[in-house]
Amino acid sequence: MSKKMFWAVMIGVVFFGVLAATRSIWQDPADQTWMKGMITKINILPKEKNMAYEQACASCHMLYAPSTLPADSWKKMMQGLNNHFGDNAEVDSAVREEVSAYLQRNAADKVENIYAQPMLNLLKDGEIPERISDTKYFKLLHDVVRPEMVSGNPDVKSVARCEVCHYEALEGRFNRFAVRIPNYYKEGVWRKVRQQSEGKKAVQE
Repeated sequence: MSKKMFWAVMIGVVFFGVLAATRSIWQDPADQTWMKGMITKINILPKEKNMAYEQACASCHMLYAPSTLPADSWKKMMQGLNNHFGDNAEVDSAVREEVSAYLQRNAADKVENIYAQPMLNLLKDGEIPERISDTKYFKLLHDVVRPEMVSGNPDVKSVARCEVCHYEALEGRFNRFAVRIPNYYKEGVWRKVRQQSEGKKAVQE
């Protein structure tokens, strides 16, 4: 390789690196999935749709993919809707049975996808997690997310609100390159967004 070619390649690499490092500044947040066109869009929602599930659950929270919990977890959850994490979510018995069957039919131990098997592998024998966030796999995926970023963050409030930070969650995609935590994280930048937020609070006070 000639010297001119070598330096041309090096300049190209440096230029590309600068663009990559500063992408969170010049990209629109909605388009900040790094190498978006090269990343396979993996959808963990089942191909099967269920209107009863959508009508019974979507008014209170996003529709969670059935494959995020094993069948026994969904069965237990649907049997205790009178105390559904502190709320009464009871529905008609026919609707309950239909939704329960749908969730169990498409649960983590009934299907194969990128989320289901790793989650199951980390469960203890006989373990029946009651929440998605109770699973060891979920905790490992969120090990860098501190409580103040979620429960202490007025724009998030709960890990149950997946769609707030995972802006492709409603489509069943949880790509690590498609995450924005309000006030704390914006596609590749942690401190900058947090410092800006703290600076605004200091000015207001």
